[in-house]
Amino acid sequence: MNIWKMDFFRSTFTCILLLLLSACGDHYEAGLPVNPQTSNTEKTAIVVGAGLSGLSAAYELEQLGFEVTVLEARDRIGGRVATVEMGQQTGEIGGEFIDGEAVHQQLHRYAHLFDVELADTGYEGSVQSGAYYVDGNLVGYDDFDESYSAPIVTDYYRFYDELGLLADMVPDPEKPLLLAAAAELDKRNVQSWIDELQLHPSAKQLAEQFVRGEFDEPKDLSLLHLAQYAKVYENVSDDDVESFRFLKGGQAMTSAFAKNISGDILLNQAVTNIQQTDNKITVKTVSDDTYTSNVIVVTVPLKVLNKITFTPELPSELSQAAENINYGTHSKVLLRYSKRFWLEHNLGGDTVVASLPTGWTWETTERQGGEGGILIAYTSGDFSKMQQHWSDQQIIDTRLAEIELMYPGSSQYFIEAKSQSWLNEQWTKGGFLAYGPGQMSAYWDLFKQPVGRIYFAGEHTDTLYLGYMEGAVRSGVRVAKQISELKL
Repeated sequence: MNIWKMDFFRSTFTCILLLLLSACGDHYEAGLPVNPQTSNTEKTAIVVGAGLSGLSAAYELEQLGFEVTVLEARDRIGGRVATVEMGQQTGEIGGEFIDGEAVHQQLHRYAHLFDVELADTGYEGSVQSGAYYVDGNLVGYDDFDESYSAPIVTDYYRFYDELGLLADMVPDPEKPLLLAAAAELDKRNVQSWIDELQLHPSAKQLAEQFVRGEFDEPKDLSLLHLAQYAKVYENVSDDDVESFRFLKGGQAMTSAFAKNISGDILLNQAVTNIQQTDNKITVKTVSDDTYTSNVIVVTVPLKVLNKITFTPELPSELSQAAENINYGTHSKVLLRYSKRFWLEHNLGGDTVVASLPTGWTWETTERQGGEGGILIAYTSGDFSKMQQHWSDQQIIDTRLAEIELMYPGSSQYFIEAKSQSWLNEQWTKGGFLAYGPGQMSAYWDLFKQPVGRIYFAGEHTDTLYLGYMEGAVRSGVRVAKQISELKL
């Protein structure tokens, strides 16, 4: 595996060096794609994007005998999986949680295959995993169930009962359109369904926050999408949900993929053009480099797919889908404190928030040692959109103030923070796919089908775990299998 940070200076310097060495009569192997068309390899593939979907696709294609080149627009691998160092600890600005082995099967398989260690989430013993922040009150999960206001508790769990009834309607989570009432559910937004439940106002806020944090604003989400998600998790134990994370961060997983990929991974190589002619793919990048291959896998998020010019053009339904499909808006602020003050409340740091822009908090450093820790403040939907043009410091100050409301006195332990808005990230432009009303009927399964020898992968192409790291790697495995059927 070679990871090349191909900026303009690097490319220019390499060309000059090659000319000089050629003039001296010496042979020089730069390792860069000076003339990739001359490859004698029978089976070649280009993968656009070095996130989990691109890395898994590249790895699986190499197992099939393909020579693979990965082109990444950023100056790093990982896509929406990225680990940052804060003091002696680390936190995730993107994808973080992994379900149990029976649920997120591919992630566990790769972690075992590459010897990437996983860590349990949460604390053991008497520490409650977290709390609800409702009506200005911080209420531990156990206390909420046992002794909090009965109308709120009853209606909050009634919401989940109704969600279960939605799940019961879906015959197959991978084929939700088989549901007789699929079109009707798809036309409805989730907010209208929640309104019809006539929940207690505080329970309604909690229900809305659940939807907002998992997907997007309830008003912007298809009710069929919510039903499909509920079906996927219908028989999954709570103990198997968000039960693991990578012990040394998501970077450990992406680095492990890279180490097990023999082909080049070229950074700062945003793809601008993809041409398909007579079963040959020709790719041009922002640095005017050219690559050719037998097949190509495009893994970029849909919000930036139309930055690439395809020749011939993609079918109109694909470009329209890329333009229209809704993405959830999510942002994270990682707050590093000198003391895990939440433990003084006998709480693990997980907080479900009913009435503040910070919709969720959790600790991300339970297994990292030290007296202090990193608390993540997670903001979604309209609350995240409203801060799109704020400075990082404005966002951090707002999150700190909200944590102070929930945990009075916490600000005295604050050390530093890191803010990440995926809406503002130029190669993502959003969090993850969250079908809006009417969009599943129009676009479901659309990107699982190739266009000639152009294949698509990414969490948005999965049919079970959309928005999850598991969905990303599943798509990489799926697309490699599809390509294997070409019998090249």
